[in-house]
Parts: sequence; structure tokens; C-alpha cells
Amino acid sequence: MSDESAFRCPVCRAAQTLRETCRRCQADLRLVMRAHRRLAYLKHQRTQAQTTGEDDRERSLAAELHWLAPAR
Repeated sequence: MSDESAFRCPVCRAAQTLRETCRRCQADLRLVMRAHRRLAYLKHQRTQAQTTGEDDRERSLAAELHWLAPAR
């Protein structure tokens, strides 16, 4: 199960796929979407940095990942 399919609205907790507005309460979820996209981008870049041996870049990306999502 991907992170997107397990998404819950932070306002009303409705289970749904990630989109711009909540299906139930119509909350604006665009910032949440941007954060999810940034996490995916950072994970991809970190994997590339690990593969190419760019240790400093990998640490920098890992630090930003931890800042955005400490539990991941």
C-alpha cells in the first residue's frame, strides 16, 4: 500500500487518495500535496546519491527528509 492510498485528511480524518481538496470537508490540501511530492523527490535523490557515492549530498538530503518527516 503506497503512502498516497493510505492518506487521511488532517482536518476531518477521512480516508482518501491525496488530492487538492478533501472529499468530505473540502479542506485545501495543496500544501500537504507539495510536502508529499517533496518527500518523494528527496527519497529519490538520496537513493541516487547513495548509488553514486556522494556522501555529503546524501547526508544533506537525509537531514531535510528527517526535518520534513521525522518518523520516516
